[in-house]
Amino acid sequence: MKMDLIEEENRPREKIIEKGPIYLSDSELLAIMLGYGTKDESIMDLSSRLIKEYSLKGMFNMNYNDLIKISGIKKAKATKLLATFEIARRAMNYQDEDISLNDSNDVFNYIKGEYILLKEEVLTVIYVNNTLKVIDKDKYTLYDSGMVDVPIKEIVANAINKKAKGIFIIHNHPGGSLNPSKNDINTTIELRDVLKALGMHLFDSIIISNDDYFSIDDYISRTNVLNNLKMNRK
Repeated sequence: MKMDLIEEENRPREKIIEKGPIYLSDSELLAIMLGYGTKDESIMDLSSRLIKEYSLKGMFNMNYNDLIKISGIKKAKATKLLATFEIARRAMNYQDEDISLNDSNDVFNYIKGEYILLKEEVLTVIYVNNTLKVIDKDKYTLYDSGMVDVPIKEIVANAINKKAKGIFIIHNHPGGSLNPSKNDINTTIELRDVLKALGMHLFDSIIISNDDYFSIDDYISRTNVLNNLKMNRK
């Protein structure tokens, strides 16, 4: 059933024009996003069922393969939902283009919106100039293994091409842990050393969750200080 066949007083589009989006239910908002139903369900029946079974939060957290497994959602609806959710994610993370990232907390506040409810592990590289203003960002994702391979050569080449003074790297652990793995630490040290030899800096390597972060650079510095203290006591 098309949207224009629904009784006028119940049309989500009419309601959003007359009253505003805040007055629409989750299913009404989803109905507008999807646009049309199926041969077996009206758009309102479809959207109501999806909200009941999965919730907006649940669908927000799905990738393309998750969405097309849902009855009533195929390629067109799945891609429309993914685009809509990504717009929302980016809007939540909107920052002034002229922002400077002076420390790890600045980076966390700058990037956290892009990591909300992610199921896969994503590596973000932020390139900055000599005043720590953002030049550009790159993302790397590996869905199947649950791990991110850090393409050090590519990151360094991009940093050179973008004339960056340095970079921040950020990644998440989908399980929610902020504890760095041995690979996280080794990769951070290797990338830092390569950049340093070229006159650039790895300003920090950060593990991020929905509401907190862990600075690997701080961790390495603390560990080195503690190791030096232990050696001096001998």
